[in-house]
Amino acid sequence: MKFSSKKCELPPGDMGWPLVGNMLFFFQSFKDGNLGSFVSYFVTRFGEGGMHKAFMFGKPSIIITKVETSRKIFMDDDNFNRGMPKYILKILGQVQVGGFTKEESKRLHRLTTPIKSDLSLSSNYFDFANEIVKKSFEKLVAMEEPIDILLAMKRPTFEVLMRILIGDGVDHDLVDVLFEETIYLIRGCHGLPFNIPGSSHNRRLKARGAMAKIYQHILDERKVMIGKNKTRGKSNILLDMMLDTQDDDEQGKGFNDEKIIAVLVSYTFAGFESVGLVAATAIMYLQKYPHFLNKAKEEQEDIVKRRTSSNEGLNFHEIKQKKYLSSVINESLRIAIAKTIFFREASTTININGYTIPKGWKFLTFSWNYHLDPHTYVRPKEFNPSRWDDLEPKPASFLPFGVGPKMCPGANLARLEVSVISSLLSSLL
Repeated sequence: MKFSSKKCELPPGDMGWPLVGNMLFFFQSFKDGNLGSFVSYFVTRFGEGGMHKAFMFGKPSIIITKVETSRKIFMDDDNFNRGMPKYILKILGQVQVGGFTKEESKRLHRLTTPIKSDLSLSSNYFDFANEIVKKSFEKLVAMEEPIDILLAMKRPTFEVLMRILIGDGVDHDLVDVLFEETIYLIRGCHGLPFNIPGSSHNRRLKARGAMAKIYQHILDERKVMIGKNKTRGKSNILLDMMLDTQDDDEQGKGFNDEKIIAVLVSYTFAGFESVGLVAATAIMYLQKYPHFLNKAKEEQEDIVKRRTSSNEGLNFHEIKQKKYLSSVINESLRIAIAKTIFFREASTTININGYTIPKGWKFLTFSWNYHLDPHTYVRPKEFNPSRWDDLEPKPASFLPFGVGPKMCPGANLARLEVSVISSLLSSLL
């Protein structure tokens, strides 16, 4: 990449209709579960150059369709910002608080480091994640009526997320309301952002307001509790860690209440949907293809035989040993996360691949375009964990959690949750 002051020479493309741009076609493709048709329109009509201009989410944009270009952009933290659409940032509360400074972003990055660390996952998070999922499975087994697998998988993964964000001492009724409102918040993101009474956007704004009130209530209660317990030890709960920054607030680097709530809503939004979806996908395909399930069970049985005691349960070390289970999870991630969109925004006018893109333009890439690419994955729409035995995808051709410095901080935690769910499932079926 290099800077350029020349007149902008944009890639070919279609800016769509006035005001709405290409969004009507995009939302219809998304609703139909066929984002490929949206991307194919640009490639078929304007060639396979890998960059196409469009008007998306209220902004002039560049759609990226080639792995090499995606990686180049998403690894460049100096010339590109996150680029999330403004209406989503508004829903998450980040517009209202004025966004986050670089110092605040760095501090938040440091606070979430334990979630990214294998050692921390094993010592701080594995036991309660395992316990939450196990109890949830016991309830499901006892049920006689039909089960909505996707909803059933979302609940335990949500409870694990809540344990990390706010701890386990929160009123269960409040957690229930947070669960319901989060579902509305996410559902609303699949519609046009027009705040009309009765619209999905209007409902998600109400959901965000309800979540903010609950988090403020929890925040106020936590402050009272902290005030009574002056000698409390170090916490691995994100809410507590952010509150600690208010005590040693130097040069305005601490998080105020509004920004803490914005972080909690944002992390709830980001961490809720995908894990439950991947877990449900794994369960669906393992039930559909018994030979894959049998291979997972054989691996589980081999590991159980090596336990020193018959009373031992699943542990973190066993999870790390499960190579075939890891392949099942990779394949589930590849298929389930095929509708994810990744955003960046040019922080300066920049020249890339011979085109000059003005400052402020969005860059979008779709995991669908890479996860279902037949050049990388043979028969890409088939579920086949064995493809991962000797598969080494090109960098950025497997994007379940993004790529580069701003990739999802909860990637390892998400894999851990799905691993626990799949391990317990294979022992039950």
